[in-house]
Amino acid sequence: MLSSLLAILPVFLIVLSGFGASKVGIIGSDAASLLNRFVIWIALPCLLFDVVGTTDWNQMWHPGFAIASLGGSFAVFALGLVVGKMRGLRLGDVAIDGMNASYSNAVFIGLPMLTLALGPAARPHVVVAGTVTLTALFAAGVMLIEADRAQGNGMARAAWRILTGMARNPVIVSPLAGLLWWLTGWPLAAPVKQFLELLGGTASPVALVAVGLFLSQRPLVAAVVSPAVWLLSCIKLIVHPAITAFLAWRLLALPNDIAVTAIAIAALPTGTGPFMIAEFYARDGRVTSGTIMLTTLLSVGTIAAVLFLLR
Repeated sequence: MLSSLLAILPVFLIVLSGFGASKVGIIGSDAASLLNRFVIWIALPCLLFDVVGTTDWNQMWHPGFAIASLGGSFAVFALGLVVGKMRGLRLGDVAIDGMNASYSNAVFIGLPMLTLALGPAARPHVVVAGTVTLTALFAAGVMLIEADRAQGNGMARAAWRILTGMARNPVIVSPLAGLLWWLTGWPLAAPVKQFLELLGGTASPVALVAVGLFLSQRPLVAAVVSPAVWLLSCIKLIVHPAITAFLAWRLLALPNDIAVTAIAIAALPTGTGPFMIAEFYARDGRVTSGTIMLTTLLSVGTIAAVLFLLR
């Protein structure tokens, strides 16, 4: 339990730094949007290209794990869409709710926490979940948002706008470019590798600072007590690992260590990806920021409980 708390504590401190910097006037009110654009257009593409382009997928790839991770994530993505429809939202905002319910914080929280809790053998699977699964969720969310923006333009023009919108989105393009680079078999030059690592390493902390800035401009209590926030948080922390457990053990009969890792990743709190997309497309981020904060708070207990039960 203490190890889970210590692994999550830096997340709160980074969010708190952004919150405090805004409250004392060090950073202006428009900084959240600017920082988010930095993450979306520069830092996160570098991170995704570096991870996808330099990972030894022949050694790390496990089809059963990928199926369990993708299947569980898209099942709760669909439940998040239902929550958004129940709230009477447009398709673009419904897509954000789908990501709120399914987007695990696999990189910033999952990698250090699960390596500590499950051992180094869990790292390759966390990398797969942090690239393949989350990139697929990004693509699904962006596709729905672009479809919403293209409504009323006719089927052909709408399809063209969706495709061109996704082709211009750096979060979609960068991992695909990384995959193409990996297929060449060429290593990255040392200066390029260091460039990608330095910039990519700023993605999660800068995004968390942006969340803190965003929260400082809105009543935090109002966000956390929102029924939608609680419903999405319950889906993320309870339903997501439950569905993944069913897929991993009942349907796929995965080896126990791989199944446990998939379930533990599903039990992670909501990451900053939905917030990045909400800011990028100028969507309302109140429920998203509330879900990130609440799931991160509650995950101290739920992750500890999941790991205890799995052991």
